[in-house]
Amino acid sequence: MIDFKEMRILIAEDHALVRQGMAALIATEVREVVEAKDGEEALDFLKKEKFDLALIDIGLPLRTGMDVLCEVRRREIPVKIIVLTGDTDRYSPATVYAAGADGFLYKTADADHFMAIFSAVAKGSRLPTTDDEDGHNAGAVANLRDGLTARELQIVKLVAEGQSNKQAASTLCISEHTVRKHREHINRKLEISSPTALSTFAIKAGLV
Repeated sequence: MIDFKEMRILIAEDHALVRQGMAALIATEVREVVEAKDGEEALDFLKKEKFDLALIDIGLPLRTGMDVLCEVRRREIPVKIIVLTGDTDRYSPATVYAAGADGFLYKTADADHFMAIFSAVAKGSRLPTTDDEDGHNAGAVANLRDGLTARELQIVKLVAEGQSNKQAASTLCISEHTVRKHREHINRKLEISSPTALSTFAIKAGLV
């Protein structure tokens, strides 16, 4: 079992407030957090030092997060990578995973969702899991999607994009209680119990 206290983490994000906020969330959980403000600096760190996990913003200056991801995978540098973006329209999670990311997060995610993805990837999970790993082939995923109502599909999409129950309620102009009830129904229908699993389903079902 991985010991978080022995992990070195790199956070590559050009907005200092966002970068420092992520660092504050995980600083007490890991051995060291190193910060990079652009893609060149991030890649330089990754080539010269050993990190267990890197959080990389896709829109970094000098070299984009996708450039960094592709270069790290080309060089076979052994580091887990979670890619982050604030652009919910331009970047597809499927594209990021195909390039070799271990995790994907929208910056609209709340702290709980961030920590769930961080913990899952740190422990060795690659999200989304493959069909063989989660037992759902493409047909099964399509059937599960068809079993959800239009409102439930909306909520799955918003949760996968990192919105909290409160944020989703505001977006859909419904009560937070109603969102919670919908999520209970969704979890029961999909036989899942975590935001991470819900995000994985959303990606495989083409909702995000």
